Amino acid sequence: SLAINSNYGFIGICYFSATTMTIAVSDLSGQFKNKRREINLIEEGPNLALQNATKWLQDALKGITKSKLLGIVVGVPGPVEHQSGVVINPPIMRGWDGVNIQEHFKNNFKVPVFLENDVNLMVIAEHRLIYPEIENLIFVKMSTGIGSGLIIDGRLYRGSQGSAGDIGHVQLDALKGLPCRCGHHDCVESFSSGWALIEKLKSIGYKVKTVSDLVALTRKGVAEVTRLLTEAAGYIGHAIADAVNLLNPSKVVIQGRIAEASDRVLATIKEVVYQRASALASKNLEIVPSKLDEDRGVNGAAQLGIEEFFFSNRSNA
Repeated sequence: SLAINSNYGFIGICYFSATTMTIAVSDLSGQFKNKRREINLIEEGPNLALQNATKWLQDALKGITKSKLLGIVVGVPGPVEHQSGVVINPPIMRGWDGVNIQEHFKNNFKVPVFLENDVNLMVIAEHRLIYPEIENLIFVKMSTGIGSGLIIDGRLYRGSQGSAGDIGHVQLDALKGLPCRCGHHDCVESFSSGWALIEKLKSIGYKVKTVSDLVALTRKGVAEVTRLLTEAAGYIGHAIADAVNLLNPSKVVIQGRIAEASDRVLATIKEVVYQRASALASKNLEIVPSKLDEDRGVNGAAQLGIEEFFFSNRSNA
């Protein structure tokens, strides 16, 4: 039987989360040759981060012939305009707005570069590695912020400007006029995200700075925190129910430190979605936690790179 020579070519990966940067090199089977994760606060801006990314990726590529580097995938926790290769008005990426990240890597490595939103990479990993047979799937990430990625008819759906799936900024009517980081009011994020819950807890006297602090309080069984989390899950459940009615997926995958903080979160989301979604849309719907580990975004970058730089190029040859 025929098989791809996994060492025929390699994909460079630079994946930014809110607090870390992961540099990796993947072969054509999606296996990592080199992988390095370092603390990097995305809100501290692009200058040092991009310098380090370039140096660390060069180190990771040592011993690999230049002609075998097929391309680089960069993942970022913000909205991406794919045509220009920049992030647009990213709420948590202070100082990155309009920075041409794609151009930076192209200039330094002289290969094709693809810039992608982190949640889109996560949904690609979930679909390709866990649910390849599922045609329609929504992936929801609940952490510092809230986002989602969409697989429609077996393909990643980005929308006309790349902003499809921005479930965190669905606005919930008749609520409390809470300002969101995006500039609007009453977004799901302003009620259900890690940053919003941290602000609420601070306002009632808890000393919390990060989502990890919030999770620690939940694990200790602090009733007030569990109540707030359950309330937050209800709000995100409303938005997911609307998405289910609109897109009719057969699978909704939930991930993130807020989702994993308490069993009540997933249970409440399920309860609200099955109550609010239409009988037909929810008939065969499964709402499940993610089966992948913290490398899901990096794995998604490898899968996207293989498809973009190997299979697409070969089909265009």
